[in-house]
Order: sequence, then C-alpha cells, then structure tokens
Amino acid sequence: MRAQQKHDGNSHFSIQFNLKKSNIEPSVNHFRSCAKRIVTPRLSDHFPSMQCPLKTHLLALLVSTPLLFCSAEDFDVYFGTANDGGIHHAAFRNSEGTFGPIRKVAALNGAGFIAIHPTQPYLYSVAKRGKRNEPGHVVAFKINENQSLTELNSQSSEGFNPCHVSLDATGQTLMVANYAGGDSVASFKLNLDGSLTKAHSMHSHVGSGEHPQRQKSPHPHSIFPSSTNNFAYAPDLGTDRIEIYKLDPTRAQLTPAGNANVPGGSKGPRHLKFSKDGGFAYVLLEMTMEIALYGVDAQSGALDFIETVSTLKDRSDLERISCSEIRIHPNGQLVYSANRDLENRGRDTISVFTRDALTGTLTLIENQPARVSVPRNFNVTPSGQWLIAGGQQSNDLAIFTLDPNTGLLEPHRDTISFAGSPICIEFVIH
Repeated sequence: MRAQQKHDGNSHFSIQFNLKKSNIEPSVNHFRSCAKRIVTPRLSDHFPSMQCPLKTHLLALLVSTPLLFCSAEDFDVYFGTANDGGIHHAAFRNSEGTFGPIRKVAALNGAGFIAIHPTQPYLYSVAKRGKRNEPGHVVAFKINENQSLTELNSQSSEGFNPCHVSLDATGQTLMVANYAGGDSVASFKLNLDGSLTKAHSMHSHVGSGEHPQRQKSPHPHSIFPSSTNNFAYAPDLGTDRIEIYKLDPTRAQLTPAGNANVPGGSKGPRHLKFSKDGGFAYVLLEMTMEIALYGVDAQSGALDFIETVSTLKDRSDLERISCSEIRIHPNGQLVYSANRDLENRGRDTISVFTRDALTGTLTLIENQPARVSVPRNFNVTPSGQWLIAGGQQSNDLAIFTLDPNTGLLEPHRDTISFAGSPICIEFVIH
C-alpha cells in the first residue's frame, strides 16, 4: 500500500492511494504522522500560502475517511541472508501473527543486510560479486507489484565485506559500511529511477583497539543517519569509536565531523539506534554484551557518553557469546537487543529494556530465550505487537507476541523453517 503525490505545475495537487487491504484500523495520531510525511516535503516550494490550510484539509479528510492507509492487516517483509541465500519475501498477517509463503525474490551472494526506501518501491542490499579478493557491491532493486525484485544496477561498495546499508530519511542517499579491506564507509546518490550513482564520498577509518585479535585494525560495522538527518554515525568495532560525519543528503556527501570513544576498552561497537526525539543514542557493544548510552548534540553532532548497561541479567558465563542487533519499539518506550550463543549451548536470548524518556536510561527487565540458534537479526513489526527473530545457524524464524505496555515477550506458535540463513529482517512501511 503506497501513497503518491502529483503536482501539475499549476494549482492542482492530488494524492493517490493504492490500498492493499481494506481491513484498516484508523488512528488519528497515525494519520497525522502520515499527513505530515506526505505534505511537508514539497508543498512549501509550490504553495507557500496554502501549506497550513492544505495540511488541515488533508488531515480532516484522513480522519473522516477511515479506510485510507497507514495501518494495514498485512506487512511485507524482506529477508537478507548469509552466503548465497539471496533475498526473500513474505507477507506477515498482523491479526494472526503468521507468515504467508516465504519465497526467494532475488538471487544474490552476500545479501547480508538490506534497506528499504522510505517512500518509493526500492530496496538496496550489500552483495559480494566476483572473486574473494575483489571489492564488495551495493545493489539497487525495484519492488514490483507482486513483491518480486528487479535489479536496477550495482556499484562498488568501495571496500571489502560490506556489512550494512542505510538510507537517509529523505531517500536521496544510500550509505554503506565496509567491515574489512579498506575499512571504509561510502555514500551514493540515488537516481530518480532508484538506481545508484558511483560513490560520491568514501572515507577510510584508522586506528585500532585493545583486543589483540579482533581490534588490530578498523572494522566499520554499520552507518546510520541521525534523527535530524544532517549527521551520520558509523560504529567501528575495531577502534572502539563511533565516527561522526556531516551528512548532506542532497549531494550524497559525508564529511568527517569527529568521533566519540567507547570507554572501557575491547567493547566492539556494532550497531546503534536513536530515541524518537533524537536526544539519545544507544550503541550496541558486541564484544561485552552491553549497550552504551550517549546524549546527542543536534547542532554539532557530538555524542556525550552517559553510561553502559548490561544486556544480560546473568553475566557468569560470557564465553563465546556476543550481541548482534538493537531495535527501539515504535512507541519509543521499549528497547530490545539480541544475544547470540556461538557455541550452541542454548544461551541465545532477546533482551527487553524499558526506557526513561527524560534521562534516556535503560532498565533490563527480561532475557527471553530466542528459540533460534544465533539470532543475528530481529525486528519489531510496525504495529508494535510482534517481534520476529531470525536464526542464522538454525535456519528458522521465531515469532513472539509483544505487550506494548510492559514490553514483555511470549513465544507464539512453533518456529518456522527458512530455506537459507536469515540475518536481516526489514518491513515495508509505506
């Protein structure tokens, strides 16, 4: 289900809706959010005197017409996989907590992480093409009406072993982190048809950390735009730093703007997420089973370290166990992280935290068994009612019911076999 805006150059503005389901539950706040997303970006350029009235009229239309968009019965889900598993798709039935058929929609080697355009039917993936010692790639796809994927083009990722991609909030710039062989991050401009230009900027990280094996050199593990969309942050597992870049999404340019240290040594920052208001950053520390909390300066982009919190209640056995992913619930009040057991001793869990909106601090309330082996990735449905975890080693998916009030998880039905190794789970939310 998508909304498209059209402007004929004179005084007519229309919004077209493509409804996938008619079983819609209206929400005034959700409609208001959607109205802002559709109207704000371009109307001020064409109708400066009409912007506020038009917003008001559109919101009134949305609220008075309960079968429009935003809360659908089904969600489209795409899965990135390890090795040569390609990209898969399934529909998730929100009312039942079940998947429709899971099918491969793109054959691609090394599609370990994917990103979906915020407003248009495009999907982007990391990939490994060519020989082992050749640079990786980023690949652009069009999402077709039947949810299959058509490749648009690919570009060099400007490094080896690309491990993460993300899009800026306006959908103009794609960013990639290369874990090894260049130890770099790069940015790409999106063409109007969704395809990618060659890299507009590339920056190699320098330095090392304290761990004698894993931190001999930089290892950029991810890159994310800030909530204000004018900075980008790249956690580097090899240097125990978060590199900060000024982001110009209109030119797809990244410019170095300092960094933030992770105190303590041998921490291994992997992924991060921002609070809904953008005031706090939560950095997942892969090597020590912790989350580091930072305050965010919206003007300078600087990160101010506050504290670390454990992802485990019981820290008596940390041998060969590491963190993999962190997510914030759509309500902004709950935080989840995954802990993976690399020795297959049944220690795989999902950590559940409540979040203090004023101080940003986290309180660990539960370590829920993940029911899959090596939960490399998981995600919370846009409805906030379900959590889905992917087992990299067990080749399956586990579904949990999620109580948005308490944050607590409960297992839902049996695990689902997956023909591949699911290591990235992303929802289409437009």
